[in-house]
Amino acid sequence: MVVQHDDDGKPLRMIGTNSDITERRQAEVERVNLQNQLLHSQKMESLGTLAGGVAHDMNNVLGAILGLASAHIGTQPYGSPLHQALDTICKATERGGKMVKSLLSFARQSPAENNKLDMNAILREQINLLERTTLAKVRLVVDLEAQLRPILGDSSALTHAFMNLCVNAVDAMPETGTLTLHTRNVDNDWIEVVVEDNGMGMSKEVLEKAMEPFFTTKETGKGTGLGLSMVFSTVKAHQGQMAIESEPGKGTRVRLRFPACAEEAPVQAAATAGHEADQIPRGTLNVLLVDDDDLIQSSVQIILDALGHTAVTAAQSGEEGLALLQAGLEPDLVILDMNMPGLGGIGTLPLLRRLRPEVPVLLSTGRADQSALALASAYPGVTLLSKPFGLRELQRHLELIGLG
Repeated sequence: MVVQHDDDGKPLRMIGTNSDITERRQAEVERVNLQNQLLHSQKMESLGTLAGGVAHDMNNVLGAILGLASAHIGTQPYGSPLHQALDTICKATERGGKMVKSLLSFARQSPAENNKLDMNAILREQINLLERTTLAKVRLVVDLEAQLRPILGDSSALTHAFMNLCVNAVDAMPETGTLTLHTRNVDNDWIEVVVEDNGMGMSKEVLEKAMEPFFTTKETGKGTGLGLSMVFSTVKAHQGQMAIESEPGKGTRVRLRFPACAEEAPVQAAATAGHEADQIPRGTLNVLLVDDDDLIQSSVQIILDALGHTAVTAAQSGEEGLALLQAGLEPDLVILDMNMPGLGGIGTLPLLRRLRPEVPVLLSTGRADQSALALASAYPGVTLLSKPFGLRELQRHLELIGLG
């Protein structure tokens, strides 16, 4: 700071130096950045709250559709028109469930599942799907490292993230082009996945906003603006890194990095569901179903009936379910919805455990977040059952807890 004086040596005024002005500018930039981060955080929190409510209702609808289709597919001759139609319905509802799960990643700080995954297998699944659908007009180049290290994560969330990236890449090449998928080990601690196209590319201004929620350059009705922001949220939830390089007319390269596991052997790929017309196992369980949604009550009872568990008692609320137990009901299994009015699953489970400490419980939820995981692990004999679920998935859970 420079101070001017009069002839008697008294100070007249102070003049700021370039250093002072620079510091003020930097402080203002930091203030604006912090404000933008706060606004972004508030937007994401609001979106997460909205997503949670949407997921609960949507998963109940999808669950009812999947439940009915999966319960009846085994009764039809394999390959018949009705069998094929039911198989398509099952696959469509499962894909819808994955989309809902991806939407929930906005509100999630960690993956809903934490399995050891082979990223190459996840990409190969997407390649097989794309080759049957959107890749007719583009050339596909695949360069996957043979000994790619595994990562820990949620296969469904990562599957949907890569699908978003591939579809964006294809959309950026309206006539023809090349889509490149590349994986490699980076140092000893990371793996890298690259999705690259030689399409239209993005300007600097568009690139700066590309990962913001609801930002899109597509026509109205052809894009929500959530694709890249969902991918970013999924990568962040997996403790990963994401970078986008793009120039107009030179295509786009999306580079993703994920922390690798200590072990070298890959184990689990993306989950796939089978709907073969196998012999349906039979059972004789006495089941208490606690769920406030009429669609879920109807579809789950049909699934259980198809599995031979005809003694099903339904309750609309946790309070009603507890009253049935207090009146003497002795179920072999309780299927308890986590999100209900009143006590809900969170309030019902501790009381249920006091009344029936040994009965196995399937805690059903369309939002398998950390609170659901913590609730399931807090009590013995409780297993999470993610909505939407069909006959095969319910049967696998029954086998897992020794009731199948």
